[in-house]
Amino acid sequence: MPYGRKKDADGTTIDFDRVYTDFIHATVKTIPGLTCDRAIDLNKPGWIHEQMLWHILNDAVAIVDTSTLNANVFYELGVRHAVRKSVTILVHRRGTPWPFNIEGLSSLEYSTREPQLTHARDKLREWIVNGLNDPEHVDSLVFKAVPELRVERSRAKIFTHVERFEFPLVSKPARRIGLVTGDYGDIRVADAWVNSENTEMQMDRYFGTSTSATIRYLGAEKDPATGNIREDTIGKAIAALMGTQQSVQPAAVLATDPGALRSNGVKLLLHVASVVGQPREGYKPIDRIERCVTGALARVDADFRDRGIASVMFPLLGTGPAGGDLQDHAERLIGAAVDYLDSHPDTVFSAVYFYIWNDVAMEICRRVIGRHPNLQASDARGHQ
Repeated sequence: MPYGRKKDADGTTIDFDRVYTDFIHATVKTIPGLTCDRAIDLNKPGWIHEQMLWHILNDAVAIVDTSTLNANVFYELGVRHAVRKSVTILVHRRGTPWPFNIEGLSSLEYSTREPQLTHARDKLREWIVNGLNDPEHVDSLVFKAVPELRVERSRAKIFTHVERFEFPLVSKPARRIGLVTGDYGDIRVADAWVNSENTEMQMDRYFGTSTSATIRYLGAEKDPATGNIREDTIGKAIAALMGTQQSVQPAAVLATDPGALRSNGVKLLLHVASVVGQPREGYKPIDRIERCVTGALARVDADFRDRGIASVMFPLLGTGPAGGDLQDHAERLIGAAVDYLDSHPDTVFSAVYFYIWNDVAMEICRRVIGRHPNLQASDARGHQ
């Protein structure tokens, strides 16, 4: 959007700082889990256009004010439509002419005078919340024309420092959802770890970057001097459980001992069939990915109550090589964990953690937690 006092297409002077503070910022700050920024207010050193484009690519919501028909604004709108299928909200001052090339898009008309200002705030909040709550929503002209388009998120900050963030349930404050950052090899947080696996239960190779590859490597027996693998402990354990079976059903859960991961405090590994493969097509997440969370928790409650397990750590299942939508999966997985902890009074679990590898995933998960009615949005931060 413009800033300061600018003339609109009809020559009327608009105070865009007031538009931002009284209309946009005043609305966004009422939505849990969201913060509001203008490009002009970014305080990080460096090229402002680079920072702005990073936000256009990565932020969950973009609000675009077209009132001045400014070329820069339309350029930025085009970039946003090319990289995000949603949620991009157009707004314009009451009476502003609407350009032909975007006249088919919805735009929210606003005024800085009451009662129109209050009405515009209510509508803007409604549009943002509805867009965030509907993972299938598409408001980009580009993604409507090319629905199979995929855009890689770049410049995400990878977390290396181990930290734990916990959010108690409103209904049961002794139970909590947690987010864990850091290198897997350094984490000593949960009693049980969950491995994201395919329906064939074929683990990824040691040199892969997936959760499966990481757990296979960390759980293997190694030569203490060279670090070379002596025995594929976890891979062999899964193969023994599979026997002559070629596959399992989606969301099935296999349980193995943790192998060398005992040194991380892990008492049990749960391997969930969260992705399914097709020849020449690769892997994709299973339908209703949230079943993996419910199934893993129920498996421990049913068969491993004597292991002294009180906490478990999940990856964000299906969002790695399988390409599942991070926002959608975070909502489903965290929601399933909350529902289970709330509806099973005799569960052994007091905490369900999710492993967060970068700042983009963290932002999305904190936003999901902030909007969940049964989670306290303020967190307790700590080391392991």
